[in-house]
Amino acid sequence: MERINQTLAQMMNRKEVRDAYESIRRRTLEHPEVVAFLRLHPELDEKSIEIGFTKLSEYAEQMNGKQLIDEKAVIPGHQPVLYVDRGQISIRYEETIKHRQDRRQKEAEHKFKSLFLPEEVREAKMTSFDWSDDARKIAFREASKFLSGIKHNIKVNGLYLYGSFGGGKTYLLAAIANELKQADVETILVHAPGFVSEAKRKIRADSFDSFLMSFQNVPVLLIDDIGAEAISPWVRDELFGIILQYRMMHRLPTLYSSNFDIEELALHFSLDGSPQNKMKAERLMQRISTTTTQIELKGENRRR
Repeated sequence: MERINQTLAQMMNRKEVRDAYESIRRRTLEHPEVVAFLRLHPELDEKSIEIGFTKLSEYAEQMNGKQLIDEKAVIPGHQPVLYVDRGQISIRYEETIKHRQDRRQKEAEHKFKSLFLPEEVREAKMTSFDWSDDARKIAFREASKFLSGIKHNIKVNGLYLYGSFGGGKTYLLAAIANELKQADVETILVHAPGFVSEAKRKIRADSFDSFLMSFQNVPVLLIDDIGAEAISPWVRDELFGIILQYRMMHRLPTLYSSNFDIEELALHFSLDGSPQNKMKAERLMQRISTTTTQIELKGENRRR
């Protein structure tokens, strides 16, 4: 230990080392937040300041005023905070507001899955939805009521948005999904044709069960363009049928958009129109119609 002390003493006698130390000391003790901290704690004498100088220096090196210098952060996204503990200067680290916001945004993104969704509606917002005609005002009102219910943990029916191509159905679904994301509600939004193709791929990869469960259990499921998928008995009964039966039993809301109204979708699911297929289609349609509010969106094609 004595040898180490001698070595340190010799180093401190070197001019360049002394100058560097004095520069650090001056920069630290002149740092506005260090000055403010020491004024706030007049009980700290020169000896306490000397003992705690490394803490003060650690703080000053990372902070530009009250702003963390990201590239100098000891712990990324966390800024130092000076405090006094039993008469000694101490330091702790707290998450910055920006880091917290970024982390929560990533957590929200993790809870929001969007599969096979058109690029033009990924950033859809309720505030940007065009509700210039009566039908769209009704749709906007019902969407707002749905969102309010979910945010207040009230059991609510889903929505069935139908109407001609380009009427804003997909946009409104995506806007609802993005609003749920901001409210930290786990959500999946899928485009029906891509969803069906992915389900078939999962069977080939032997991972269908976990795929199916994710859609059964998600708090809010949104299915865009239902009726546009390639239909088969398996798609109707083993994919949509199982998912929607589970969600109906557990009162988990599902929202849909379609170019078909309820009667037309029933024809789509009845396949060849045989009595057996009609019955199975009616069974599936009951799961949709009894758990949703049907809203027609009509008007000019807004995708032109």
